[in-house]
Amino acid sequence: GRNVVGCLNNTEQMGEGGSDYLGLVLTTAPSDTATTARGVGTYVSFQPADGRGIRPTVYTTDMAVNPATYDTIKTAAIPHGIGYVWATMLWEMYWNLVGEHGYNPNVYDSWETGGNNLAIQLVMDGMKLQPCSPGFVTGRNAIIQADQNLTGGENECLIWEAFAKRGLGFSAAQGSSNNRSDGTQAFDLPPVCRADIGVVPPALLE
Repeated sequence: GRNVVGCLNNTEQMGEGGSDYLGLVLTTAPSDTATTARGVGTYVSFQPADGRGIRPTVYTTDMAVNPATYDTIKTAAIPHGIGYVWATMLWEMYWNLVGEHGYNPNVYDSWETGGNNLAIQLVMDGMKLQPCSPGFVTGRNAIIQADQNLTGGENECLIWEAFAKRGLGFSAAQGSSNNRSDGTQAFDLPPVCRADIGVVPPALLE
């Protein structure tokens, strides 16, 4: 809050990722898909809108194009490279929610009117819930808690699937948020989201 302004000075903070994410979600088009190439800062690089821009790759859910996972932060540039990995994870979540709840071209409408509106709301709420000096796991958990607060956890498995795809799954360990090198990535889902052990995600029951 306004009385504690030094909460993003730790090494694993994701602030640059939040900036990229909001830039992406507020400038989408109805024709965009999960694999549409979205660059950040293309204008300063004299590139077209679908150019790579100033990040290691374009943002896309295609891992052949954007292969970033939680382990990527161990060698990524600080802070922009670390933010790029976080925004990549949020982009996965965004498209999972759009796939489930649809797309509303009016980003100012209620979170109930589209998956993109919901994705914007959950990230904003998650930033309010996460502790000072957050790392990736605490940021992920804050978004899951935000969905619990807002929808009763309706989208829990969609959110887990997005993070797990990029190495921030159920067994991922953050270590110290002051150290980007001591985390452990994992690609597993929590038991509630694993159909292979006889527990079917609520969304699949509909």
